Amino acid sequence: MSYRSKLFANIFTVFLVFTVIVVVFQHRREVTYRRDVVENRLCGYADIYAKLLNDTVAVDSQRMKDVSRLMPADLRLTVIDREGNVVYESAAQPQSMDNHQNRPEVRQAMKQGEGWDIRYSSTESKEYFYLAKRYGAYTIRVSLPYDVSLQNLLKTDNIFLWFILLLLPLVIFMLVYISGHFGKSIAMLKFFVSSAERGLIDYDHISFPRSELGEIGETIMQKYKELDESNRNIVREREKLIRHFLYFKEGIAIFTPTRDLVYANPHFLQYINLLFDHPSADVSKIWQLDALKPVIEFLQLHREAGKSYDEAPVYSYPLAVGRQILNVQALVYNDGGFEITLSDITETEKTIQLKQKMSNNITHELRTPLSSIRGYLETLLAHQDMDPARRQHFLKQANDQTLRLTNLIRDVALITRVDEAPRTFEREPVNLHKIVSDICEEFHGAIEQHHATIDNELQPDLQVKGNYSLLYSIFRNLIENSLAYAGDDIRIHVECYRQEQQLCFIDYYDTGKGVPEEHLPHLFERFYRVSQGRTRDDGGTGLGLSIVRNAVRFHGGDISVRNRKGGGLEFLFTLSI
Repeated sequence: MSYRSKLFANIFTVFLVFTVIVVVFQHRREVTYRRDVVENRLCGYADIYAKLLNDTVAVDSQRMKDVSRLMPADLRLTVIDREGNVVYESAAQPQSMDNHQNRPEVRQAMKQGEGWDIRYSSTESKEYFYLAKRYGAYTIRVSLPYDVSLQNLLKTDNIFLWFILLLLPLVIFMLVYISGHFGKSIAMLKFFVSSAERGLIDYDHISFPRSELGEIGETIMQKYKELDESNRNIVREREKLIRHFLYFKEGIAIFTPTRDLVYANPHFLQYINLLFDHPSADVSKIWQLDALKPVIEFLQLHREAGKSYDEAPVYSYPLAVGRQILNVQALVYNDGGFEITLSDITETEKTIQLKQKMSNNITHELRTPLSSIRGYLETLLAHQDMDPARRQHFLKQANDQTLRLTNLIRDVALITRVDEAPRTFEREPVNLHKIVSDICEEFHGAIEQHHATIDNELQPDLQVKGNYSLLYSIFRNLIENSLAYAGDDIRIHVECYRQEQQLCFIDYYDTGKGVPEEHLPHLFERFYRVSQGRTRDDGGTGLGLSIVRNAVRFHGGDISVRNRKGGGLEFLFTLSI
């Protein structure tokens, strides 16, 4: 039911109940009045007869009959003593009458002094209106036949009822008008609230009636419109801020005064996991780290919420994580909330120096295989009669150096293209689980040779929209690096330990030898070697991990490396989904 219908039904019900009560009350009052008229008339007759009675003298029947001639012809008189015996009856002989002590009107008269009843008389064989009244030792009962004339006298008229019935249509019309007047405002207000809950308010097509309630509804709608616009602005600004934080090169996390996390960007999770023994997506564990005790002490000094500062309290200090240096900064807001930012301050080399170093390294790396190839060919040309087996050995060495040179040119071209022309790489949905499975098939022989096992714990449906070749090169270079340098009987583990709408967090490690701590900050540098000659001996180009880092950054992520406490090398990186 609509509010208008409910309002009409409620008011009409109240009016109807009130009307029924008034009609019933008026009817009962009129019935009582008409009965009182008859009773008063009969009481007058009884009082006349009572003057003829004397408690000490027997009833004089003759005098009673003489008086009865002056009364209405249909009036019946009965005189009853205290025991209920009829001592005089105008319509019959007293001796033939039963004891009247149990007659309703007589019983009431003996107890209360007066009583009345309408009932059938077996003596006269018709209904009578009886009135009994006690006078000393006697009770006088007078009665009139309850015929049509007396019934009409006692019957109420219906003028008041007809008046109510004629008034009812007018009342209904007024109720319809009143309920419609108020119901339209309430219905429009209800429609506005329903639209607000669904976020589909059409302000231009919502209008309230011109009434006090309508003015209130109009004011509420205008205030809500202003509040709605303010909330939309806040949401837009919040989306801008979150997008800014998402691509912010530094790690940032925002907390409530009670240290509950409000937001943490991917870089913060990446950096903070360098401090954990095991990768975790639970940021609340940072309060258990000894490395952040200075931040905790600083926050305790400024934990008073609502305190206003001319300048926001800020505290920062450097934090060494292996060979990587992070700058930790805490900033307290006026409401007691705070933010923590982590930034990598270990990058000191400039782009020009990197390119110069790369050019020098490329020149050096190209010179070595070319010199070897030239030497082998000159030897072959100078000794035409060389033993076939030795000749075959020289040709194989020259071919290996040619392959190494081809791989070097391929890797240099790939890393240069990622640096200078990233837009040339096409993007498509790529299944990471399948990539790792394909690489395992490619290195099946090497895996068996080194007695290694690979745990591919990536979700079977984990997809990244990116470049297949670059994503393949990430996991291929990591697995190839582990097989080449980690040793035998190792286990390689790959898993996605956290997934958000925008990023997935990957943990890759092996259980091999690991790398001395002093080499960790340089592993992603181009042509960097942990031991001189290792890359050349094993046929590598020295660009594998550099390609990995650039491919990860191409996909909107970042990568870090550390030695595991249980042994081996661990890479933590993110990829934009």
